[in-house]
Amino acid sequence: MHRESAAALAPLVKTWLGLLALTGLSLVLGHGLHGQAGLQWLVAALLWLKGWLVIHHFIEADSAHPLIRRVLYGFITITPALLLVTALFGRQLARLTTL
Repeated sequence: MHRESAAALAPLVKTWLGLLALTGLSLVLGHGLHGQAGLQWLVAALLWLKGWLVIHHFIEADSAHPLIRRVLYGFITITPALLLVTALFGRQLARLTTL
């Protein structure tokens, strides 16, 4: 591999290792804090951070069409937000959605 291409891949490798570390942290937190209050907030924050890393370093959202960029940012924002809504209002949502 040429030195230039290895240097170009270095940020992607660092991002990938960061994603692996965040996944490992998620597993440790899930096991250690299982069922405790506040875990959903940590999971939502980690989910948002992982999404942000992916769209910035792998999808390159900054160079995408503005519509695509907004969809990507919306997705990484709405997913953790819905996780928190479910954590806060899960019972009420379950009652509203049952037959």
